Amino acid sequence: MIEVSSDTARRFILDVQGLRTEKPSKSVMNVAKRIHSVQIDTMSVVSRSHNLIVYNRFPKYKEGEIWKYLESGKLFEYWSHALCLIPIENYPFYAKKMEHVRSTTKGYYQRFGVKMKDTVKKVYEYIKKNGVTSSSDFKGKSLGWGGSLESRSMQYLHYTGQIMIAFRKNFQKFYDLTERVLPTNIDSSPMNDLDLARFVVETTLGSLGLGNQQDIRTYLGRWPAQFLWKGRRPTIDRYMEELVSEGKLERVAIDSVKDHYYTLSKNVKHLMKTETATPEEPVKLLTPFDNIMRERHYPLNIWDFEYKLESYVPAIDRKYGYHILPILDGTNLVGRLDAKVYRNENRIEIISIFLEDDFWKEELGLERLIQGFKVFNQFHQVDEISIGKVSPEIAKNRIVRRLTD
Repeated sequence: MIEVSSDTARRFILDVQGLRTEKPSKSVMNVAKRIHSVQIDTMSVVSRSHNLIVYNRFPKYKEGEIWKYLESGKLFEYWSHALCLIPIENYPFYAKKMEHVRSTTKGYYQRFGVKMKDTVKKVYEYIKKNGVTSSSDFKGKSLGWGGSLESRSMQYLHYTGQIMIAFRKNFQKFYDLTERVLPTNIDSSPMNDLDLARFVVETTLGSLGLGNQQDIRTYLGRWPAQFLWKGRRPTIDRYMEELVSEGKLERVAIDSVKDHYYTLSKNVKHLMKTETATPEEPVKLLTPFDNIMRERHYPLNIWDFEYKLESYVPAIDRKYGYHILPILDGTNLVGRLDAKVYRNENRIEIISIFLEDDFWKEELGLERLIQGFKVFNQFHQVDEISIGKVSPEIAKNRIVRRLTD
């Protein structure tokens, strides 16, 4: 059992993830391969999460650039833990999921496919004949939040792997047959079960640096752990211990963290050489769907940082705000920020800031906070910033004064 401090663990995770690292990602594809998936976000209070996830790891990224990689076939869009953009070479793993979906009648989409098989067939034949198709090509009866029957049929065909999203335009999906979208050099054969299990563990730990059985069950979505191990912790733990015996994994104990973790054996030297450092970079404003934040147990266990997305909570019951962005200072999660971009007014409104740490009291800490705000402005291509509520209130004058210097 390797023993490390919580500071070392945090630094190692952020290094592996590319959020705080001496070896930053040099392209969109570097980011995607490093963290496996980039969650697609429909919320645009600030720049959508798929943009912020990449930008926080690749500062030269331009908003919306990621869609070029979908259209060129380097990324593909499919359901991992949520709807994500994923490096195309990982297609065989998801082809296994598609195969499983087609072979069962359990689940919403499967039941839909059985019940609406005639409509699904008509939509498939339409796409086969006409090529690239969007939901706007149909004028079916609206079903509310999921769209029309034709739209749902395309979602079903996509989920079962019969069609792919060829590209998006103004965020709208355009589909075509899988054989016409999938690059010819990519193997479409479903991954076998043995390779599947290794892939889940190696990809999860390779992306996070440190993970436990809960991360194995969630980082790639719940399907693989359910399919392989019926989602049972004892079964997953036994498999992980088998990999320890084979020399593939090492157990890691993190001080002040109850559960033990695992890392890939090939990364042990990297972990042991990881040093905590005084933060010098500007704070980063993370998206609620960043890869270290999206599974709420992870920041809670590693950073003791409790996070909840309050967008779907009634306004009167919100503790922090509508679209809260975690604040990363150095290797620590130190607060939360609720912001909104008004592009037509050339400004960002920081509705509220909640700081849990005293880092802002020191001049260097305050400077990192202010520079982080300015970097956030630059990415959104707006010039002005306004500050609303600040907690603790005593920090507001210092923040406002420093912003206007």
